[in-house]
Amino acid sequence: MKLFSVAKQEFDKKYGAADELECFLPEHLTYGKITSLKKKNGTHNEQYYKWQFLYSIVHSGMYAKDYVGTEIQFPKGNKNAANLKLDIAIFNDNNWFVKYEKYHTKNDPEALDWLRKHLIATVEVKKEESKDISSVWDKQLKAYLKESETDFCLGAIYDTEKLYLFKKEHGKFLRYSDEFNLKGQESSTKELSLHLPDPYLNLPNFETINNWDSNKKIDRSLRNISDLDVISGVHSTQINTAMSAILRTMDKQGLVNQRGYEILIQILSLKIFDEKRNESNKNISLEFYLNDDEKLFSSLSNKKLQDFLKRIDGIRDKARGVYYRILKDDAFNIKNENHVKIIMEVVSQFQDYSFVRSTKTDLYQLVFHQFASQFSKDQNAQFVTPLPIIEFLVDIVNPRNGETVIDPTVGIADFLSVAYVNSKSKLDDNNIYGFDIDEDMIKLATLNMLLNGDGNAKIKAKSGNGSIDTKFANNGDLLTLTPITNKKLIQVNQ
Repeated sequence: MKLFSVAKQEFDKKYGAADELECFLPEHLTYGKITSLKKKNGTHNEQYYKWQFLYSIVHSGMYAKDYVGTEIQFPKGNKNAANLKLDIAIFNDNNWFVKYEKYHTKNDPEALDWLRKHLIATVEVKKEESKDISSVWDKQLKAYLKESETDFCLGAIYDTEKLYLFKKEHGKFLRYSDEFNLKGQESSTKELSLHLPDPYLNLPNFETINNWDSNKKIDRSLRNISDLDVISGVHSTQINTAMSAILRTMDKQGLVNQRGYEILIQILSLKIFDEKRNESNKNISLEFYLNDDEKLFSSLSNKKLQDFLKRIDGIRDKARGVYYRILKDDAFNIKNENHVKIIMEVVSQFQDYSFVRSTKTDLYQLVFHQFASQFSKDQNAQFVTPLPIIEFLVDIVNPRNGETVIDPTVGIADFLSVAYVNSKSKLDDNNIYGFDIDEDMIKLATLNMLLNGDGNAKIKAKSGNGSIDTKFANNGDLLTLTPITNKKLIQVNQ
């Protein structure tokens, strides 16, 4: 079985420029219908996203197409009212189409009852950019879930690649993932965190729904890097939402400042270390995760919370010798509740995504570029260069294998990281140098290069005039220039 996001990328590659598609699933009672994928202005329409979702769940192996139908119609209570139309319906029996056809051609009530007893999932597709998820949930999807007479039915809103998952469970209507239900089983619509989309990894497969166990917990303790979803353009909303949630937590703890910035950088470095360690040794499972029962604590002495903190501190101890530039000082204190809440938020938001396996330019733009913008300092003339400008300049310079690359005002290593990625890793990290006057920017630059390269880039800081009177020696150390000496040498050469 492949990841939903991987299958989705396949669909985009295959149909992204296409005008139409031959439907590989029945629409109402029709097989083989041809549907348009674009609006008159050439942009993708709602049908594009519907078939993008369907292609992804079928070609990922999550659902066999014999169990899935589109534009499925159920009658409303009033016989004169228009039918309910489910964009996507999934049944737990592949005989569903025979029953569906029997109901609509012969008006057989027993066939309708059968359909309701076997409906296990329904999806509403939109192209509204999350303008009104609350209304879509309350006025449409909830009504569709009520058509199912199973103890558990999955509901989803798929809005322009953003996924929101819900469930009808023993008569209660909630978000699928309990972390979104602010008042647990008693959560009302306003308490379902409807501003937060689900990561694609939250989408359960056919087997999980068909054998639903309300006490089932996600076990992250034995995962490898291949079990994580990748960050790419399709996840921009999810990742930006995650970053916003992290920054809100930092703000609540009074840590949208340099200390909070240092904490954030160090936690992200642990995430990268954990993935790279697992990538090189699959016998060591990922440890950068937070279980549901570890999130709930009344004090720092809580045993489950302490299990989590010991796991994170263990990663830090192991990473310290490798990522010494970033971890030489302990920015976060696991005995400080404010720090702990930030650690938990960062881990919770990023634990299901892989940094190491993700598209580097997308990851750079969505994570490093966004976070760096929060902490750049206008008074030091620190500004984050837009990615298109960086790529344009790197394309012009086009550094290749065997060449040395030096950025005397490195900032967050945007030019260096894009240069390395664009070379398809042919540049030698040992020949990459970066220099800045701000130690904090150097930490983020080092983190950026740890992710994109192998960590051997020489990135250093020195306050004052920076690269004006300081250069790199051949061995990578900093060499302070003496203005008087240099002046004399210039005069002699003249």
